[in-house]
Amino acid sequence: MKRIVFVLGVTIGLLTFAGVSWAATSVDALIEKLVDKGVLSRIEGIQLKAEIAEDEHLVRKEGLKADLPQWLQNMKLKGDLRLRYQYERDDNDADARERGRVRYRLGLETKIADNVKVGAGLASGGDDPRSTNQTFDDTFETGDIRLDYAYAEYTPIENVKLVGGKFPFKNYLWTPTDLLWDGDVNPAGGAIHAEHALLDNVTGFLNTGVWVIDEHNKTDMMGRFLNYAQGGLKVKEGSVDAAAAATYYGFHGVKGTCPDWSAGTNTGITSTGSGGSCTGALMYDYDSVGTSAEVGVAKLFGGLPFGIDERISAFGDFIHNVDPDDNNVGWAAGIKFGNKKVTKGNWQAKWLYAYLEKDAWLDALPDSDRLGGRTDVQGHEASFSYGLLDNVTLGLDYYQTKRIVATAENVEHLIQGDVVLKF
Repeated sequence: MKRIVFVLGVTIGLLTFAGVSWAATSVDALIEKLVDKGVLSRIEGIQLKAEIAEDEHLVRKEGLKADLPQWLQNMKLKGDLRLRYQYERDDNDADARERGRVRYRLGLETKIADNVKVGAGLASGGDDPRSTNQTFDDTFETGDIRLDYAYAEYTPIENVKLVGGKFPFKNYLWTPTDLLWDGDVNPAGGAIHAEHALLDNVTGFLNTGVWVIDEHNKTDMMGRFLNYAQGGLKVKEGSVDAAAAATYYGFHGVKGTCPDWSAGTNTGITSTGSGGSCTGALMYDYDSVGTSAEVGVAKLFGGLPFGIDERISAFGDFIHNVDPDDNNVGWAAGIKFGNKKVTKGNWQAKWLYAYLEKDAWLDALPDSDRLGGRTDVQGHEASFSYGLLDNVTLGLDYYQTKRIVATAENVEHLIQGDVVLKF
């Protein structure tokens, strides 16, 4: 049987590559003759038809793929759709605000050479760098699709990567919380990531780069940019994993300016306008030093039901702005437990407390869900996510936040219910 399949398969393959149209009816007729002559049984004939059909499909598929350029063969598409219900209310508000929102993202990446990769992505939303949401309003108004990122990544040697363009920063700056950086921010400029095994279970890593905040032109002779350097260690020993890093941020040209998309809470900013514009001028520079850490343990209690202790971790960030004398510190600390990865039937829960003083950090960059992305903020965040289906996740996120310095306490409550579909 296998010998007959092999002979027929080779024959069909040769005829296919020679440009001969091999109709399914011709194959069926040949197999029927073999069955009639008793060479094959009826069951073997049916199996043979199925195997040859599969082989022919593979030959045609591989032949078509071979005709495509290599970069197109290497291309990978990915994306996600998020449907959100959002409720927000301050203690002093008479009524709550409720919104329906959608986010759509589509990205691709491809290798154009052995050590060069190009990536690009589109996302819904407007020009706000901290949001890709499209709100349901204005009588079914159509939304925008914009360039979310576009970059080239070069790997000259193993464990060293260089990137340029507008890119997701998670591979070039390690931040276990969103105290300083909203997850939707994709910086523009260049960065380097390098790591090296120091011991069997210890790896050192270095991240550094220059990110452009605003251009240097005739009206803005200084230009504005950020350079940073981060050094850290990752440790894996049995069921324990840990990481720690120290980071220096150097902001250039921001003092005396009013950065676009400021939340209006840094000293010197008097108000913010529509479309990301603002008025006033920053009184301080924002050169800062920070530390980050996370420690995780798998099966801490020997394996609790429902994967509760599949991995439990504690994590945090700290930042100190060296320019002002006060209101210059921020920190966040939290715990996370449940399944390491949320897939079908798995879940994960997180709690975080954040404290970010008025001038600890540039107020155009923190998580926009935490009291509108302001500084001078403190409060709790609790979240839960559950894998409903393959690539479909349900999520619930709750923020309880307030200003650190305020004439009267006014706590904001923000609830987000999400359905995320990945593809």
